[in-house]
Amino acid sequence: MTGSHSTAVFLPTGLLGQSTLPTSRRRNTSANPENIDAKFASIDLVAVHSDSKLVKDCRIQVGHGLLGWVAEQGRPIHLAPCDGSGSVLALYVDHEPIKSLVAVPIVVHHLFASSSVRAHSPLQADTLAQSPYGVLMCDSTKAEGFSNSEVKALEHFSVIIQRLLFWALRAESGAHVETSWERFKQKTAELGDAIGHSSIEILRIRLESLRTLEVSGGVSLAVQMSEQFFRLAQQAIPPHFPCVRLPDGDVAVAVDNMMSSFFQQKLQTLANHLGAPEMPFQIGIECYRAKVASGGQCNVDTTLQQVPVSIRNSNNLGGVRA
Repeated sequence: MTGSHSTAVFLPTGLLGQSTLPTSRRRNTSANPENIDAKFASIDLVAVHSDSKLVKDCRIQVGHGLLGWVAEQGRPIHLAPCDGSGSVLALYVDHEPIKSLVAVPIVVHHLFASSSVRAHSPLQADTLAQSPYGVLMCDSTKAEGFSNSEVKALEHFSVIIQRLLFWALRAESGAHVETSWERFKQKTAELGDAIGHSSIEILRIRLESLRTLEVSGGVSLAVQMSEQFFRLAQQAIPPHFPCVRLPDGDVAVAVDNMMSSFFQQKLQTLANHLGAPEMPFQIGIECYRAKVASGGQCNVDTTLQQVPVSIRNSNNLGGVRA
């Protein structure tokens, strides 16, 4: 940010195994110390760029102060101008003439949807599900330090940080980041060996609402909805049916053609539940019958180059092809 005085990233304490902290915090400062809930106690400063003297190992209690409020509520703030000093941020050692502030949440809850990442985390699964948000903040000594476009850019940066955290945690857990295209083809071949290659159908799910979501809610909302649908699809499809995300954002799944109709309906139901009446999440499902190569195996590349089968014209009755 061109007008920033300091830029900082805060993450929930213990997220990356920085330290061991109690997994509870007080509901408010006046409450009895025993009156606690099952959320993280605080957020920690993990990255910063500033010329000012900062509090060593800065830690902010969730729900306290401006940044603690963002961590608790998951909502951005943009104060311009703001009357106060850097002391309200609990970041600076000395008085700092801060006149404007932008702070946006970093979504971390979904990072633990992967069981392999969750298993290697130093925190308990039920605690992770209730984790607070991380915070990305910029402040300025100018009363109008940030334009609307810079605030929007900061929201996009928070999504980038979110994705970097995902890859870092997956790599640390030793899990595969995501099924590659070659891996998908290999698993499809193995499925064909088990059920017969001519019995395979490939479903291609197009996320038709992404462009609309990006225009109405920004890139972060579109990415969040795409991630959420992919996770739900992975959970809905049995593990022996390979699933992969394609470069254009589509999702491809290889299934037994006797169960194709059932999974099409299940994926459509997931999309309906994911959306809202004022902003539906629409998908399109294309169904491809396996093209068997000369070697007798399903050729995935050739299969997806065919004209998709019309769902209306494929005589599927309760998931069984007539």
